[in-house]
Amino acid sequence: MPAAKIPFQRSQIRKILVVRNDNIGDVVCTTPCFEALRRHFPKAFISVLVCRLTEEVVTGNPFIDKVFVYDKAKHGRYKNSLIAWWKQFNVLQKVRKEGFDLAIGIRSEFSRSQAWLVYASGAPYRLGVKPSRKNRKFSFFYNVYVEQLKDNVHEIERSLHILRRMGVDIDEKRLFLKLLTKNVKKANNFFSKYGISIDSKIVCVNFSRRIEEGRYWNYENYVAVLKRLQKHKIQAIATCSPDEETIVRNLLNSISNSVPLYHSKSLKDFAAVISLCSVFVTIDGGPMHVAAAVGTPVIALFGKTDPKTWSPWGDQHTVIRKGDDHNLIKPGEVFDAIMNIVKTKKTSSQKGINLAS
Repeated sequence: MPAAKIPFQRSQIRKILVVRNDNIGDVVCTTPCFEALRRHFPKAFISVLVCRLTEEVVTGNPFIDKVFVYDKAKHGRYKNSLIAWWKQFNVLQKVRKEGFDLAIGIRSEFSRSQAWLVYASGAPYRLGVKPSRKNRKFSFFYNVYVEQLKDNVHEIERSLHILRRMGVDIDEKRLFLKLLTKNVKKANNFFSKYGISIDSKIVCVNFSRRIEEGRYWNYENYVAVLKRLQKHKIQAIATCSPDEETIVRNLLNSISNSVPLYHSKSLKDFAAVISLCSVFVTIDGGPMHVAAAVGTPVIALFGKTDPKTWSPWGDQHTVIRKGDDHNLIKPGEVFDAIMNIVKTKKTSSQKGINLAS
């Protein structure tokens, strides 16, 4: 059955707001949507509303005219959640003053929190996934609906499925993350500090644990990979989130000729370091998508998450999955995958990086 006709003409749409209020990897996978919208609405004013956690993913994107950012109460930037809600209200007031013609909830499944933000924008046309029977009472948040995509396809395709309701699509789906010159300068300084030439093959091993979601590879596995790299005289660095720094540093100190550790609260500084590496090893999650966005080959370790939906985008990456537990993957398998890439891939200085001043 063909989709119902949209209730507006494309010529009526002068201002568009895209809302995506979830995590870093999700927003990275949304970046092809911005290029698609720009191609189909070349004269429109295109804005995006995201949470503070993902702000750096979209800043500097040439297909976006304005970025609105709010803080989620659960992220704890403000001691009192009421303050966080008040700040969010102030952001939404600014959004409403823009006078958007169309607001789009870009998440591939119905989300009450996102749909409410779309509704609060005040846009007369509000596009998003049709709610299930359980959420039917919230159906008024949208007034132009998309049936949820049942096919098991990548999140990029699932996000674009929302836009296809208006006939908006794009053939070449490219992730986009704009790095600034200052980000790459900091990355170069990090490598210079440890006497590492970016003309060499550099392997970055990302220590990552999301135990609450059942997503983690035991720390000793990361250490075993690093020891093998050292044995074969392959330059390696380690990365981790700032809150894991003490644990990871202690682990690295147990390795002879300790591996340099990089951590930063700046997503773009982190991305710049990854962009200068030849291989990035990590479990599935936001850092994996960041690495794909800056063009670094990823060895992605998957457990219960379906790689058909969430694998790193592009054909230069390697996905390893042995079952629903990441720890079924052996360090030797990861090392072999690293060697397959290192033998064939270009050094970081040959890749080329998108920069903005």
